[in-house]
Amino acid sequence: MQTPSTTPETWRHEILARHRWGQHGGRAADELSRLNMLWEAAQPLDPRSTEIIEQITALEICNWDLEDSILALCEAIGAMKSANRPIGHLASVGDQRWLQVWAYYASLRDWLPTQGRSGYQSLLRAVDPDRTTRAHVLGMLGERDQLRELYVERFCLCLENWLGGYHFPDSVQAKAHSAAVAAVEDEIRVLDPEGQILGAMEGEGDGRLQPCHHKAFRRYDIIISSIGVGAWRAVMPAVGTDGFGRAVAVEKFLAPIEMWIGAQGKPPPEGSPLAARIFGLLGAPDSAKLFLAALLASLLRAQQLAAKQRAERAMQSS
Repeated sequence: MQTPSTTPETWRHEILARHRWGQHGGRAADELSRLNMLWEAAQPLDPRSTEIIEQITALEICNWDLEDSILALCEAIGAMKSANRPIGHLASVGDQRWLQVWAYYASLRDWLPTQGRSGYQSLLRAVDPDRTTRAHVLGMLGERDQLRELYVERFCLCLENWLGGYHFPDSVQAKAHSAAVAAVEDEIRVLDPEGQILGAMEGEGDGRLQPCHHKAFRRYDIIISSIGVGAWRAVMPAVGTDGFGRAVAVEKFLAPIEMWIGAQGKPPPEGSPLAARIFGLLGAPDSAKLFLAALLASLLRAQQLAAKQRAERAMQSS
């Protein structure tokens, strides 16, 4: 009888999710069937494996700390003990990255007009002591006007949404955020009814601007520079092929993990220091490790394939 700590609902749901194998049609069912067999062979799993599964499902290829997180999870699987570092989403954002977000936010807030002195300059001295980020942001924004101020206020609300952490949908913070966003966007539409910037920001959404995304600061720059010149992406045009680079970066780690799964205890191939390191972290194979490693590789593989497909579509349409 399975204990609650080793039930498979979480990872099965993740396999079938729209941002995982669910976007690849019938392949989702095939992948779930393959992993189900590995899951059954691994029973009974040590309850500690639940923590590893939670960390595996938290990691996505868009994470800024992807490479080190994959290695940490390989080590966790090898030791059958959860990684000793936060994995995935906002959990992966350390102090230095948070300070960079604060530097962007404080620079924008300090640019906005106020009656009297604000506290943002004091905050900037703490988070941006050499004024590099402030100079970067102000250089993109240019002179103030009413529309730019409204757009900057809207973007500050985007950043506030993440600086405060995840808010429960029914919380007072979420309600206050939604009300503020609606008020600012209403005023923007009056001044810029045909403009693309607001529509593009809505497409990015507060959800796609999270600091854990590997392109977070590039996205911030796209929005700020667009506000500065009054046209979406006039300064930073779309590339559309970033998915190829991300797919290559992920493949360096996925290939050795999949080799380890199929090696049946054989040594890693010669001439690949990364493969040797991953084989060493995963250690001697057993049924539990094989399932966990296969789950990690599967979830990342689904997103890697999607990234390549999006890049290919972008090339074809350009």
